[in-house]
Amino acid sequence: MLAALAVAVPALAACSGPVGSASARDVAWVATGGSVTLPGTGVTPVRLEQRRVEPEVDVGSLPSALAYAPGGAGLLVVTQGDDMLSEIDTATHEVVHRVRVGIEPDAVAVAPGGTGGKGLALVANRDSGTVTPVDLGTWKAQGAVPVGASPVAVAVFVAPSGTGTAFVADFGSNAVTPIHLPTLQPGAAIAVGAGPQTVAMASGEVLVGNFGNHTLTSIDATTLRPGRAAALPFNPTGIAVAPTGTTAYVCGGAGVVAVSVPALAVGPAVTLPDVAQGIALSADGTTAWVTQQAGSLVPVMLRSGSAGPPIHLGGHPSAIVIGSG
Repeated sequence: MLAALAVAVPALAACSGPVGSASARDVAWVATGGSVTLPGTGVTPVRLEQRRVEPEVDVGSLPSALAYAPGGAGLLVVTQGDDMLSEIDTATHEVVHRVRVGIEPDAVAVAPGGTGGKGLALVANRDSGTVTPVDLGTWKAQGAVPVGASPVAVAVFVAPSGTGTAFVADFGSNAVTPIHLPTLQPGAAIAVGAGPQTVAMASGEVLVGNFGNHTLTSIDATTLRPGRAAALPFNPTGIAVAPTGTTAYVCGGAGVVAVSVPALAVGPAVTLPDVAQGIALSADGTTAWVTQQAGSLVPVMLRSGSAGPPIHLGGHPSAIVIGSG
């Protein structure tokens, strides 16, 4: 029997449809080319309510990270194999923009700004040790920002004053580099655990999953000071945060755990059928969808703490985002 997640998300609606059900607007976009030995070229849309896999969209070699452009009409994709940032029109499934960034881009996040207020994409380039800002109003890359060694994840915090900070997980430096967004200047590195692999924002806290020593570290997004650290039962590969910001769901190994914020109390693990790569929550917050290394997408019902039947995608599913398509 699978263990239930100990930390519940408040005010969630009960699941009333089939296993892994989601709202009619839920579409998962999954990067299915995440293997260096067998690099693919596609991003696969999945209609979660119908559990229907749609035709793959060809974006370029080795798609590794995804993010929605402001408004959700565009899906940003970085491809490691050709060092590009692309945009897919989520209505037509056509690639509408492409721009070259740094060497082996491994993460992308969106910040306020850009020409016409269309946003600024921040692309972490693993082999360059830099972050490339891309103006989404002009689709032009700006000067690269130096960070630590092997940056692999980015999260953005916007203070009530409107000032933004990007937090970049530097896997090879065991640190997180803050970038002051108005000036695009990096700040002093913040020490975390070994091999920071994934990062997310939750209620003013930066949550950093450290792959090298299976821990979760918090950083105060305003003061930039590291806070609590919690042991995890596996090496973390992804973090998804509930809409309330009080619970984070961390995947890794063959499991998912709920973590309360800011206490960083870790609940018991839900067992998955295979090694987890990425995680995203359905729009109603009741289901976590986890990409599995062996080629599937698995729903985890958060109320019951049980995993449902997987959806087979093939390839090597890695990054995942969920929203209207």
